[in-house]
Amino acid sequence: MGLRRGLSVVLGILLGIAFLSSPAVAAPPAPSAISVSSTQLAPGQEFTVSFELFNADTSTITSVNAQLGTVGTNIVDLLDLVSCTGSVSVCHPTLHTFRGPVGDLVPGATRTVVFTFRVKETAAAGGYTLEHQFIGGNFAFAPGTGPVLTITPQAADLAVSLDASPKGILTSKVTYTVKVKNNGPGNASSARISGHYAAGFSWNSGNGCVRTTGQSVRCDFSAIPVGGSATASFSVNAGLLAIGSFTTSVSRTSSSPADPVSGNDNASRSCSAITGLLVLC
Repeated sequence: MGLRRGLSVVLGILLGIAFLSSPAVAAPPAPSAISVSSTQLAPGQEFTVSFELFNADTSTITSVNAQLGTVGTNIVDLLDLVSCTGSVSVCHPTLHTFRGPVGDLVPGATRTVVFTFRVKETAAAGGYTLEHQFIGGNFAFAPGTGPVLTITPQAADLAVSLDASPKGILTSKVTYTVKVKNNGPGNASSARISGHYAAGFSWNSGNGCVRTTGQSVRCDFSAIPVGGSATASFSVNAGLLAIGSFTTSVSRTSSSPADPVSGNDNASRSCSAITGLLVLC
């Protein structure tokens, strides 16, 4: 009796050791999982999404797609598809998602699709949660979410300058040219320049600029890429009694994204009227 009890104890210990030393059984992969090369993004920036697919079902799933979207928003409004690899045909956008076709998958089969995206210049700043899903023609698994893409426009330093003509002709008309140069590092989506021309001059016309009230003027600019520049102009007439020096000034009053340098946001130009018919700038 004692020997039997002893053998039982030894056997129990051996079984316990064998159980503890047995390798743990790995959990099967999720039907869909993604990894992103960067989650901190700026308009115009490219990044990749590696999409892993696994058929966790017991039957073959046909016409499988790696489907990628964003929670509560339309990913197609945020990103442009540059390229993809690992698909059996062309990856493409739908109304609200991007899809990478991988064909039929037997039980336990895996596939990987790598999407390359570019953030649209018009993408609004904010956080966007990715949603990924294994979706087939005869079956679809529940979607998974994350990570979060954070889009932050890079600052754009806009330098403002002002030129005036004529340089010395018998005329009463003065044309001011407003120039905005984007020193970067990001693209500018818009800019507004406001100015004021001196009393003694009257509004004539504008090209990209409009008169607001009194001697005030406003010039609006659309997208200006890094290293690029844009111009607008307006013309004024000197009055017959205008004599002396007259200064016109302009300044950046708003732009998107933020302008990190304020020292080059203002410009001015002085012209001298000998008579109302002879203005030198």
